[in-house]
Amino acid sequence: MNGIAVHGTTLEFYYKEIEGRKKYWRKFGDTSLFTADYENLFDAPVKRATYNVIIIQDTLHHLEPLQEALRIFHQTLTPNGRLVVVEENGNNIIQNLKLYKQRGNKRIIEIYDERLRKNILIGNENIRSLSTWKKELTKAGFNVPQDSVQYVRLYLPFSFKNGNTEKLLAKEQQLWRKNSFLRENFFFGLNYNATKV
Repeated sequence: MNGIAVHGTTLEFYYKEIEGRKKYWRKFGDTSLFTADYENLFDAPVKRATYNVIIIQDTLHHLEPLQEALRIFHQTLTPNGRLVVVEENGNNIIQNLKLYKQRGNKRIIEIYDERLRKNILIGNENIRSLSTWKKELTKAGFNVPQDSVQYVRLYLPFSFKNGNTEKLLAKEQQLWRKNSFLRENFFFGLNYNATKV
């Protein structure tokens, strides 16, 4: 709607709702530059040097085999293109305990996709720490600039009330920079850019 062509790809259940959402947003502007496909990343033809930015929101930990996914992203990006990554912090103690209770050590599984009618390998909430992501991304030809890293979501939702949102968000941003123990073990979210080199 800002004049930038955007294409999305997903295997999520909400794909069927996209047309309805586009219809709603047409009231506010032109949605014709947005397209989406229901597809497995590994089956789609690689469109070399096509995109300047790839946004990967709460998805990177689901892509398996990971290095193959990163290779596809690297080939698809233009020179100096970047990944914008929104992920869970794989060091978060509470999240790790919750996920272990849910899935045990089964971090990679195979599922059957009804729509595609095939088995797909998927990361089973296979979250990782920033240092692990950096190692994987470096192997794939990416660099994660330290100034692009941001940890988010320390305070639980019930903490946000009575107009204190801006104050708590500002405090979170101070805390993760100053307190490595809190940053590594208790911040839930991790955002960063990875630049193609």
